[in-house]
Amino acid sequence: MAGDASQVLAAIAIGYGVAAALSVLLQARQMLARGGSGDVSARFLTAYVGGYAIWLLYGLSLRNVPIVVVDALGLVCGAITLVIALRLRSRLLSPDEP
Repeated sequence: MAGDASQVLAAIAIGYGVAAALSVLLQARQMLARGGSGDVSARFLTAYVGGYAIWLLYGLSLRNVPIVVVDALGLVCGAITLVIALRLRSRLLSPDEP
Protein backbone atom coordinates (compact mmCIF):
# COMPACT_ATOMS: atom_id res chain seq x y z
CA MET A 1 0.00 0.00 0.00
CA ALA A 2 2.75 2.47 0.91
CA GLY A 3 4.54 1.59 -2.32
CA ASP A 4 1.42 2.43 -4.31
CA ALA A 5 1.13 5.83 -2.64
CA SER A 6 4.81 6.46 -3.34
CA GLN A 7 4.33 5.60 -7.02
CA VAL A 8 1.34 7.93 -7.28
CA LEU A 9 3.27 10.72 -5.60
CA ALA A 10 6.22 10.15 -7.96
CA ALA A 11 3.92 10.33 -11.00
CA ILE A 12 2.34 13.55 -9.72
CA ALA A 13 5.78 15.06 -9.04
CA ILE A 14 6.99 14.17 -12.53
CA GLY A 15 3.84 15.55 -14.15
CA TYR A 16 4.09 18.77 -12.17
CA GLY A 17 7.79 19.09 -12.98
CA VAL A 18 7.16 18.71 -16.70
CA ALA A 19 4.31 21.26 -16.59
CA ALA A 20 6.49 23.70 -14.65
CA ALA A 21 9.37 23.24 -17.09
CA LEU A 22 7.11 23.88 -20.07
CA SER A 23 5.33 26.84 -18.46
CA VAL A 24 8.26 29.20 -19.08
CA LEU A 25 7.60 28.79 -22.81
CA LEU A 26 4.36 30.73 -22.27
CA GLN A 27 6.54 33.70 -21.32
CA ALA A 28 8.61 33.22 -24.47
CA ARG A 29 5.45 33.17 -26.58
CA GLN A 30 4.20 36.34 -24.93
CA MET A 31 7.52 38.13 -25.49
CA LEU A 32 7.51 37.16 -29.16
CA ALA A 33 3.92 38.33 -29.57
CA ARG A 34 4.74 41.71 -27.99
CA GLY A 35 8.06 42.00 -29.77
CA GLY A 36 9.81 42.97 -26.54
CA SER A 37 11.14 41.57 -23.29
CA GLY A 38 11.68 44.69 -21.20
CA ASP A 39 9.23 43.58 -18.52
CA VAL A 40 10.92 40.20 -18.03
CA SER A 41 13.85 39.83 -15.66
CA ALA A 42 16.85 38.34 -17.46
CA ARG A 43 18.48 37.79 -14.06
CA PHE A 44 15.49 35.71 -12.96
CA LEU A 45 15.62 33.64 -16.14
CA THR A 46 19.37 33.11 -15.63
CA ALA A 47 18.73 31.89 -12.07
CA TYR A 48 15.88 29.71 -13.35
CA VAL A 49 18.13 28.07 -15.96
CA GLY A 50 20.96 27.72 -13.45
CA GLY A 51 18.67 25.97 -10.98
CA TYR A 52 17.61 23.44 -13.59
CA ALA A 53 21.27 22.91 -14.57
CA ILE A 54 22.23 22.14 -10.96
CA TRP A 55 19.29 19.76 -10.51
CA LEU A 56 20.18 18.08 -13.81
CA LEU A 57 23.73 17.48 -12.59
CA TYR A 58 22.32 16.12 -9.33
CA GLY A 59 19.98 13.76 -11.21
CA LEU A 60 22.84 12.61 -13.41
CA SER A 61 24.99 11.91 -10.35
CA LEU A 62 22.18 9.75 -8.93
CA ARG A 63 21.41 8.22 -12.34
CA ASN A 64 17.79 9.06 -11.63
CA VAL A 65 15.99 9.13 -14.97
CA PRO A 66 12.87 11.08 -13.85
CA ILE A 67 14.98 13.86 -12.33
CA VAL A 68 17.22 13.97 -15.40
CA VAL A 69 14.29 14.13 -17.84
CA VAL A 70 12.37 16.83 -15.95
CA ASP A 71 15.42 18.99 -15.36
CA ALA A 72 16.80 18.58 -18.88
CA LEU A 73 13.42 19.73 -20.18
CA GLY A 74 13.43 22.67 -17.75
CA LEU A 75 16.96 23.62 -18.77
CA VAL A 76 16.11 23.58 -22.49
CA CYS A 77 12.84 25.51 -22.09
CA GLY A 78 14.44 28.06 -19.77
CA ALA A 79 17.41 28.52 -22.09
CA ILE A 80 15.09 29.06 -25.08
CA THR A 81 13.16 31.70 -23.14
CA LEU A 82 16.35 33.42 -21.95
CA VAL A 83 17.76 33.53 -25.49
CA ILE A 84 14.51 35.02 -26.81
CA ALA A 85 14.53 37.66 -24.07
CA LEU A 86 18.15 38.62 -24.75
CA ARG A 87 17.69 38.71 -28.51
CA LEU A 88 14.66 40.97 -28.21
CA ARG A 89 16.64 43.28 -25.94
CA SER A 90 19.61 43.42 -28.29
CA ARG A 91 17.23 44.33 -31.10
CA LEU A 92 16.06 47.29 -28.99
CA LEU A 93 19.63 48.34 -28.22
CA SER A 94 20.78 48.22 -31.84
CA PRO A 95 17.76 48.54 -34.11
CA ASP A 96 18.18 47.92 -37.81
CA GLU A 97 18.60 51.16 -39.70
CA PRO A 98 16.63 51.56 -42.91
